[in-house]
Amino acid sequence: MSSLDLALWYASKAKLCLREGEKYFTQFRCPECASSFEESIEFSTKAICEFLQENYKPKHDISDALIELSTRFPDYKEQLTRSAWISSRWVGMAQRARNLVRYGNQAAKVPATEIVQKKDTVPIRADAYEICRLLDKVEGTKKFAPPMRLGILDGYFDESHESEKPCAAYPYTDFRIDNWEKRFAQFILEGKNKFVIERIPMSKVSNHYCLIINPFGEAYPERDIKNRLSFNILKNYILDGGLLVNVAGFPFFYAWDVISGKQEPIVDKTTLLPRSIRIDKGQVFIDQFVTMIDFAGSLLWREFDVLTTSDTPEFSGINQLEIIQKEEDKSIAGDLTTLGGNKVNEFRAVRSETKNAIPLIRAFRPDFKEVYPIAAIQLGFGYLVIGGMHNKTSAEFEKLANAVNNFSEWLSKKP
Repeated sequence: MSSLDLALWYASKAKLCLREGEKYFTQFRCPECASSFEESIEFSTKAICEFLQENYKPKHDISDALIELSTRFPDYKEQLTRSAWISSRWVGMAQRARNLVRYGNQAAKVPATEIVQKKDTVPIRADAYEICRLLDKVEGTKKFAPPMRLGILDGYFDESHESEKPCAAYPYTDFRIDNWEKRFAQFILEGKNKFVIERIPMSKVSNHYCLIINPFGEAYPERDIKNRLSFNILKNYILDGGLLVNVAGFPFFYAWDVISGKQEPIVDKTTLLPRSIRIDKGQVFIDQFVTMIDFAGSLLWREFDVLTTSDTPEFSGINQLEIIQKEEDKSIAGDLTTLGGNKVNEFRAVRSETKNAIPLIRAFRPDFKEVYPIAAIQLGFGYLVIGGMHNKTSAEFEKLANAVNNFSEWLSKKP
């Protein structure tokens, strides 16, 4: 295993422990919270050392190695020194203190819940987030340095299962895997390919890839529709710092069941409306119902807190809109207004009220005012790029491909 492979695994582990610590914090499970945050700090420091190729002794507290790094990397000297102090404070705590957090006082039969209070978890929580932010910055400079590893979902969950039926649905996109692979192979930096491209099943999604494209538009390949196994893999990839691109429409609207070879909408909230009403002898009978899907029950709304355009009396379906960009948009995504024309076929664009949305292109729809046909949504340490369009012409395709290319470069330099 290379130093980079180990660094990426440590980084993923650190962020997983951070999420677990946050879960325990909200549940008032204070001892488990403290243990998870302490573990996150330890894996963060080791990941940083691996990314920056600093040797360290195989022990819990590696604050000495962080001090050494602070002299080698002056741009990080304050943050690395802080990290050394944080590691010494929590990871370097006496073994007795660590055992009291994990096991309580076994001799006196005092549980850890009586020892560790919520007030004790507040400072370690803040320190764990601080050091994870530094880790994410160091990790990003390595992962987003060319050549960048780009994964394109191939429609399978696990290719070792020959019985799987790969995703064959492409709702609201006329472009296929080959198109995205060919286009991103054309991005060149200093005479060399900017991306190393692989087609991957869902089971290979990991933070080894700085960028992953879901080419299936509103659909995605799913192995377990009830428990949403694939969706959670993709969500955790974003939380860890990954960049996931959804090329068209409303992300995660349909799950393609790789076992049955069929797609179905994934929502937790529906409304039954009468389709056929019959009146007989003064009594009202409903012969048929139609199921209305409520966007508030969608994965995009519940898990990402994203609001999109929808059908209204003024506008419905696909709408051709003229796009604009502010200077701040161009600084992140480049000038996209003239690529393939200045109009796009908007469909389920991100609305401006969405929190954590970074607009890459903008448009005006009278019913929703300013909307974002291409936007990046931050979740955890990563981003979901949404192409809220019917991706059917070179206008949509070129704008999205170039937006993603430029956005990934912006991430590599993000302060």
